[in-house]
Amino acid sequence: MDEKFKIQLKLADKYYPYVCKRSEEGKIRKAATNLNNRILKYSSHYSNANFELIDLLTLAGFQFSLEVLESDNKTDVSPLFEKIECLNKELEEYIHSFK
Repeated sequence: MDEKFKIQLKLADKYYPYVCKRSEEGKIRKAATNLNNRILKYSSHYSNANFELIDLLTLAGFQFSLEVLESDNKTDVSPLFEKIECLNKELEEYIHSFK
């Protein structure tokens, strides 16, 4: 059984308790690292803009949202399934034509 336990995540220079399954800990810590790296990137890129942490978090959230949408488009296999179904139907018709 995959038991749950509490970990401490450092997000934007603050620690938060988080309960997760042991098998998910690596993924969760990687997500926290990704967020922290993104905040750091925006902080240095916009250092002259006098952005507050909320602004950096907003930019990071927006960028992650764009990446999710782009990922959704890449994994949309419905056109491929439609083409396979069409080819399958044509093959069935071809095979039945010999009977």
